[in-house]
Amino acid sequence: MRKIIFAIVLTLVSSSIKTEALNPSIKTIPMTHRIHRVVILGNSIVAHPVAPNLGWNADWGMAASARDSDFVHRLIYNIHQVDTTVVIDFKNISVFENTYETYDLAQLSAYRNADMLIVKISENVKAKTVIDRDFANHYQQLISYLAPTDQTVKIIVDGFWPSPVNDIIRDYAAKNTLPFVTLPDLFRDDSSNSAAGLFENIGVANHPSDKGMKNIASRIWSCINVYFPNKKE
Repeated sequence: MRKIIFAIVLTLVSSSIKTEALNPSIKTIPMTHRIHRVVILGNSIVAHPVAPNLGWNADWGMAASARDSDFVHRLIYNIHQVDTTVVIDFKNISVFENTYETYDLAQLSAYRNADMLIVKISENVKAKTVIDRDFANHYQQLISYLAPTDQTVKIIVDGFWPSPVNDIIRDYAAKNTLPFVTLPDLFRDDSSNSAAGLFENIGVANHPSDKGMKNIASRIWSCINVYFPNKKE
């Protein structure tokens, strides 16, 4: 009997370890107040202006077929299904990804101290230079500037494309015990999550398709929905 119990316990522990390996810091933070404002910061997957030279003629999340099909607007829909009063701001901060060593964080002052901050970057960060340029430190500074107190729920999301940069972001989330959402397996394991074949420009085509955008939104919503209980009248 003792051997059976021990085997069961060992199995449960092993299962827990595997889960933590896949989700290094899944944690919900008790809220003392309702979420009134959400800020989502990312890159072209969040929003990209019209770029005819790339064959991109819209201004929402790149490669989505319509505004309401990108992951940001899907999240807006999910949140507003629960509480229409929540304000959601979003911005493309790809400039930070490319120039984080010299980027003036004060440019993002309007996005500070939200009730919830969702940061989904990685794709434009050059993997070969992240160590020499100390991306980990600059990433930490970005989050600390945007959300300097525990009053902000911080949601860390890595990149859609597989990259060593994702490891740095995941490690930051784990070290700080923050909710973490991982995405690169979507691109790696199922080509239909990208817009391959829908755009001539390979850069645009590597962005999430409508299916990919839906899956990104679903993963993030699964992480944050606990913070949006049904609004009490």
